[in-house]
Amino acid sequence: MLAAVTFHRREVLGAFGVASASTLLWALGCGPHVPTIRHAPQVSGEVRTWLHDAVARLATTYPTVHALAVSRRRTTAALDVLGSGVARLRSDGVILTVRGRDGGVREHVTSELTGAGIDAAVQALGAPRRAPALDFGRAPATPAEPPRITDLELRQRLEQLLARDASLSSRIVYAAALIDLDDAIVWSVAPGRDLEQRLVRIRRAATRAAWNGTRPVVRELEHAWTGGLDDQPLTAADLTATSRAALELITPGAFADGEHTVVLDPSVAAILLDTAVRGRLTATPRRPGAARPAAGAQLASPLVTLLDDPTAPGAYGGFAFDDEGALAAPLTLLDAGRGAAQLADRASGGSGRGRRPGHLACVEPAASNLRLVPGTADTPQLYGDGLILEGGLGATYDPSTDRIRLACARARELRAGKPTGRVYADIELVGSLTALLSAIDAIAREPASFALPDPADREPRWRSIATPALRTRGLVRARRSRA
Repeated sequence: MLAAVTFHRREVLGAFGVASASTLLWALGCGPHVPTIRHAPQVSGEVRTWLHDAVARLATTYPTVHALAVSRRRTTAALDVLGSGVARLRSDGVILTVRGRDGGVREHVTSELTGAGIDAAVQALGAPRRAPALDFGRAPATPAEPPRITDLELRQRLEQLLARDASLSSRIVYAAALIDLDDAIVWSVAPGRDLEQRLVRIRRAATRAAWNGTRPVVRELEHAWTGGLDDQPLTAADLTATSRAALELITPGAFADGEHTVVLDPSVAAILLDTAVRGRLTATPRRPGAARPAAGAQLASPLVTLLDDPTAPGAYGGFAFDDEGALAAPLTLLDAGRGAAQLADRASGGSGRGRRPGHLACVEPAASNLRLVPGTADTPQLYGDGLILEGGLGATYDPSTDRIRLACARARELRAGKPTGRVYADIELVGSLTALLSAIDAIAREPASFALPDPADREPRWRSIATPALRTRGLVRARRSRA
């Protein structure tokens, strides 16, 4: 089925901004590291014993002690018309956090997830060699070991993804499939608390690219979740729709800038809401002059109720406890448009969601799994005169001015509630973030889930969002530059 796509098209791929499977693996931060075999039950018992001893010793010197240990394996497989590849990454570590009687906080980080490595970290914090035993409560059950999968099985699954698309043709000049498995065991131990969780996070993605005159058109499809490898497959219908979207004809000519009623498809709505949470509802240092919203301030339309809910089944950003050891629970951020809470790590006195990128970096407040409460209308009922903005690409936001620039792959023109057939590429929605949120006058009932990206140079925080389409009003213009 891919015979018409030949190896001499590397220049074409460069024009699209995409690359071969091996380059995709390196871009995702995966190298050729091969992990040692991990037997979960044995490691779990050993690690818990080491952490119990460390916390007991530290508790004789410090009034507050927390130990976080992580054993993480990542496997990424990619397949495209230029070849295939499988990369593996291993990351182990322990973070010991203590608070002294003067209120000062110290942390010691080690990549040695061994008895000797943890003992050395405890000694570096000035704890004695021996300490009386502590009560850590009931020991958690060891999480089940997921089925192991070989490189051959991964490649076969990727080949099936490409073969499942019946619409591939010579007009599709690039096709790729990717599977990313991130398997982490996390232990959190403190006096009176002994927690363990296993988080198997999975992403499946497919990319299609085609020429439209002189314009490259790239369409991507991705499912991301926590659970089993085949819990959320990319169906043949999904893949065919992605290929057809890449082949869709774009209306020639320039797009006229102007204010429009716009329906944001779930991918665009996800970026808008995530930007609002990171820019207005997360307690992080801000630029001079950037105002923090007052508690109870009206930040969005009364139709908007937004939660951060890591307990949602299968959520890519979900967890049983965060990296500060706090048990997962839903947190309402916007209640009928009013600010109800901010994300802030507990060490600074906040309401929670202290997370460490990659589980081992510095703790910082971040969302886990955002969830917009759906409305009651079907998506077509949101249509009128205006535009549908599709394919959210990213956003830039200045909290000091409240100005957002949200980039979209395309805009469809609507007249009397129906698409006219005109489709414009590379569009952006610009204006005040608060104004866009306040202008929301309808929310659809059918949510879609997305993994939220992190900067390429950072360890992942595994965030996600579930949101339906929504309708607002703002200035739409041709895209000026990449967001």
